Order: sequence, then structure tokens, then C-alpha cells
Amino acid sequence: MKLYHGSPYNFDILKPKKAKGMNKFENITGIFLTDDFFHAALYAIGKTLKGKTTFGVSEHRLVILGNLKPKTGYVYEVEVSNPMKGHRGQYAYKKELKPTKKTKVYPKDYAKYIVRVKSKDKLMELLRAKSKPKIC
Repeated sequence: MKLYHGSPYNFDILKPKKAKGMNKFENITGIFLTDDFFHAALYAIGKTLKGKTTFGVSEHRLVILGNLKPKTGYVYEVEVSNPMKGHRGQYAYKKELKPTKKTKVYPKDYAKYIVRVKSKDKLMELLRAKSKPKIC
């Protein structure tokens, strides 16, 4: 199965990490994946802001609290047999993975999908409006 992992980091090998998420699945140790390149790209770009502001990724947009500018990220394509299936189109894999392809993703290429808000309440409102969010 072809899946994607979005990250702000340039890796040769993807290694499982302990996650901090919103439910039991999102708190396991693993590599988190999606079947949607676009979603992985938005997540990779958003993750460049981790620790600096709050952001959320939906199926169609990256919502950022404040005016910080995200940086370039990476989307890794992997082939996986029998990944764990989670919520909201997520998958996880508990072993190291060697990507079959790595794509650099630039915020400018996704600018029309990046929305900035002034409050966390507004961020949550926008993410709930049309899709299921991943909040970070």
C-alpha cells in the first residue's frame, strides 16, 4: 500500500516515535501516515511551526494561529503492508521505513490553502467547518 508521511525534517530512514495526539491511536509509538499526498504536504509545512504556534491540518487547508511563516517540509512516499488503521484517514507503522520517494514541499506552492487566524477558537471553528482536523 502506498502511503505518505509529512515532516519538517530531511530523513533517509523514517523511525517510529512516541506521538502525542488526541486519542489512543494518536498516542502510540509509530510512524504516522496518510494515503493523501496533499494532506501530508500541508502537515509537513505546518510542522515547521511546532513549538512556535498552534496549527491544524484538515483535508483542504492548513490553519495557523498568528502570522508566523512556515518553512519548507518533506513528504515521504512509502510502501507498507498491513499498516495499523486509525481515525480520519490516518495509518501507523511500528517499524523503520525506507522511503521510496522524497519530495520537498514549499509553502508558496500551497499558499492558497494556508489560512491564518487570530484566536485558537477561530482555528477550531474553521477546522470543524468542513473536515476532521489534526491539531498541533
